[in-house]
Amino acid sequence: MTRQWARELVSHSSKIYQLRTMVKQAKDGRRNPNISSSTIFVVMLFFFLFRLRSMEELDRNVKKGRFRQLVPAKEKMPSHDAARQALMKWDLESHRANHELFIAKFKHNKGPWKGAINGWRTAAIDGVELFASKSRCCNECLTRKLSTGETEYFHRAVFLQKVGGDPRIVYGAELLKKKDGSDKAEGEVAAAMRLIHQSAERHGVLADVLTLDALYAQAPLIHEALDHHQHVVVRMKEERRRIMKDARGLFESRSPDVAWLEKDSSGNQVLVQAWDEEDFTSWEQLRVPFRMIRMIRMTERNVIVGGIKHKQTEILERWVGTTIDKGAAGTDTISRIAAARWDIENMGFHDLKTYWHMDHAYVHHLTAIEAILGFQIMAMNLFYAFLFGHLHHFRERGIPQTEVVEELKEQTRWMSEQLLTPLIWDDS
Repeated sequence: MTRQWARELVSHSSKIYQLRTMVKQAKDGRRNPNISSSTIFVVMLFFFLFRLRSMEELDRNVKKGRFRQLVPAKEKMPSHDAARQALMKWDLESHRANHELFIAKFKHNKGPWKGAINGWRTAAIDGVELFASKSRCCNECLTRKLSTGETEYFHRAVFLQKVGGDPRIVYGAELLKKKDGSDKAEGEVAAAMRLIHQSAERHGVLADVLTLDALYAQAPLIHEALDHHQHVVVRMKEERRRIMKDARGLFESRSPDVAWLEKDSSGNQVLVQAWDEEDFTSWEQLRVPFRMIRMIRMTERNVIVGGIKHKQTEILERWVGTTIDKGAAGTDTISRIAAARWDIENMGFHDLKTYWHMDHAYVHHLTAIEAILGFQIMAMNLFYAFLFGHLHHFRERGIPQTEVVEELKEQTRWMSEQLLTPLIWDDS
């Protein structure tokens, strides 16, 4: 029999991450509302914790009494129309204040150090499309022309997420803006630089190193990271770069500097040969010397051809650049940091779209989009902080995360109000 996970989640969120304060700080711009901002905040937070798929589901779950035990009896429950109106006028600064409250407590509890890679607190930056539509749009939609000639409207954001180990907390997100008054996006690098700056201003240093895809291999972004006391490990793909030509010419004239064996996610054996050299100065736009690493990964796989099992070796070449000196981090450490970048796609974007339905436009209005994204990030962060910081046994017992969510939904529906509301609502 499962424990009282719903009560434990609420208690953990209140005692560790000050959920009561978040509820009290919630605000929106409605005048003389019948339903308080705090009630909307609690209902929408648990709406996403329960992984519900549409605003219409809000009405059905309100009728089922799914949220009744989370809100004091004197408070009126919102319909999906009331929630929409509140979200379109949500006070985004109060949202950011609540996110900062969570991150501050996570940082205070040494959360960024959990899963550090050989002593390096690591975070990834990458961009993702939130959702797209051919019919619905808002004033801040980005646009593109399809091969059919139709116009598609979309929103895209850049995320900063802890990687390397659980819990993989989202530190921040920044929506791409229109460029020069047009409908075209400003570009992910500009949004990423803004995100680096804002994260440092609000939270201080959360990561020692940022791991980045090749799109972000641009000098202004690297300088932005260095200015905020963060190193970068970035994938390098542009063969025409002078620094790439110089490094290839040097490496091809000598044997690998180091080699090691590791296993991939499928358990296949991988032989890695690497060339590693620092103090390259041929990236003229970069104000610091750069370290270049070339890796040849030889993965041995079993394949079946004509009913007969054969050994097959797959060979991949990867290039990485970094601002970290060789004396501070070995080649294998840089390789692990570079590989951790995949966490933001596999356990960030995938989870947000699959479980928290980030790819669904609940309310297509810019303020509502930002408010909803904030709720989705807060729900995921609180859930993973609870899962990996408190409910330690779920993996050992083979309990799927979806089962934990279903238990939370049912327990919340039937649990006494007196057990939950005092943990959420501040009486003062």
